[in-house]
Amino acid sequence: MDPDERRQAILVAARRVFAAQGYHRTGIADIVGEVGIARGTFYRYFESKRSVFQEILEEMMTEVVSVVQPIDVLAPIPPQVLANLDRLVRAITAEDVCRVLFGEALGIDGEADEALRAFYGGALARIEAALRTGQALGVVRPGGVGLQARCLLGMLKEPVVQATLDRQELDTEQLVAEILQLLRHGILEPG
Repeated sequence: MDPDERRQAILVAARRVFAAQGYHRTGIADIVGEVGIARGTFYRYFESKRSVFQEILEEMMTEVVSVVQPIDVLAPIPPQVLANLDRLVRAITAEDVCRVLFGEALGIDGEADEALRAFYGGALARIEAALRTGQALGVVRPGGVGLQARCLLGMLKEPVVQATLDRQELDTEQLVAEILQLLRHGILEPG
């Protein structure tokens, strides 16, 4: 393998091991055993378990953010929102992404916590911008976009996290449909 392929193979193997065993139960030996390389080879590419984990964490955050496409305000909006929700739910329900991003990354150290804060801050900023645009177009009700954004993020994240914690299969199509229903009609019956 050339150096770029070897480095990528280490990242893929480490991602699998971190998702299966968690950050604290994973050692360099687990990673090199998974990829089938010598320990010294690992250290040619990464200085520590923490450094490979940080790269995987950043890769996952980029994957999740990249699935959301800008809304074309000249085209019908609801189908675009549905498509974004569907892609986003599929991205965050990938077993390795959910386990690592929502379960393992928080509390490792200040650097990981800061990366997560930046990730959530960026996600909230994008949601807030979308809500403001929706309000300007008259398709989103008036209100405080900051709190609305946090509620929307929770509607996406919590069902995924809870299903993962309970080791339950999550029907992503049903989750998208429920979120869309809540967005369109709320939760309480009129009257």
